[in-house]
Amino acid sequence: MFFKRLLWGLLLMVVLLSAAACGKENETKKDPTPTEPAVTNTPAAEPTATATPAPTAEPTATPTESPKGAVLPSGKTLTTDNLPVVDGALALEPFYDAVFAELLGMSVEDAKLFLPCNNTPGAYKNLTEGKCDMIFCALPSDEQVETAKKAGVEFEYHTILSGGFVFFVSQDNPVNSVTQQQLKDIVSGKIKNWKEVGGDDEPIVLFQRNEGSGSQTGLYRYVLPKDKVQQPVLEHIVSDMAGALDRVADYDNGKGAISFSYYYYVVNMHGSEKLKLLGIDGVVPSDETISKGQYPFLNFSQIVTRKDLPGDSIVRDIIEWVQGENGARIARQNGYVPYDMK
Repeated sequence: MFFKRLLWGLLLMVVLLSAAACGKENETKKDPTPTEPAVTNTPAAEPTATATPAPTAEPTATPTESPKGAVLPSGKTLTTDNLPVVDGALALEPFYDAVFAELLGMSVEDAKLFLPCNNTPGAYKNLTEGKCDMIFCALPSDEQVETAKKAGVEFEYHTILSGGFVFFVSQDNPVNSVTQQQLKDIVSGKIKNWKEVGGDDEPIVLFQRNEGSGSQTGLYRYVLPKDKVQQPVLEHIVSDMAGALDRVADYDNGKGAISFSYYYYVVNMHGSEKLKLLGIDGVVPSDETISKGQYPFLNFSQIVTRKDLPGDSIVRDIIEWVQGENGARIARQNGYVPYDMK
């Protein structure tokens, strides 16, 4: 009996000790619970630390905006979005390329991508048909004006540059100047040999331009009306200004040929050591004789628009800007003679 009680006592002690051990084990498992979120929150805080404003600041620091152009008189600025459609004569292309490069705030090479040049006949045709807003040209021919009128279009002119309608001959030609009357007689065909004006015994060969070109129109305006000009043979008609200069320089080893164009193109755009400008009444065309009005055949380049152009059109802003000191400065920088509006 004694041993049975002793055995139950030992068993009771074992049970109590096991229960105590289980309690401690459970307490040990519960201790880390409060600290586990702190451990797991540490990596969660890292994205917040790395999400600094540096990445969003980089685009602001990178200059992605295009340069700003000049401000027009109205306070507007020109962009490729509000740029009018522009066209013009080849001899004026360097000028209006430089004008719009400054107005747009870009290089001339980039500006040229937005500025077509269809030459004088094409420019007047496009203006008449409403395919462009403004053109840079010499005054139109009578035929171009008449074509516009038939289409219900009237032109408006804005003078921007002074220039000269010039004649050129071979450098080897001993004649340096002719009178206006002698020139008229050459153009009409009355004078046929250079010896009649103090030169060598060489036939005079007049190279003319195609109808509607600025140069051919200039011949009719400054020298003789169309019906008084000698009829050229086909081989003496040249379709572009460069061709006219080349033909005069190379024709029959440079003997006898004469043609005409505009001062700026001959001097600055083409140029040839084989050619020289012919004086008229003893006055040789130059920047000085043109700017002072001494050269007889002065021509004035224009911005031409349609008369129905709205009064608030940005084109009128551009014209005012070009006719001011900015246009004069760009003209001088590019070898043109500014028009003095005073």
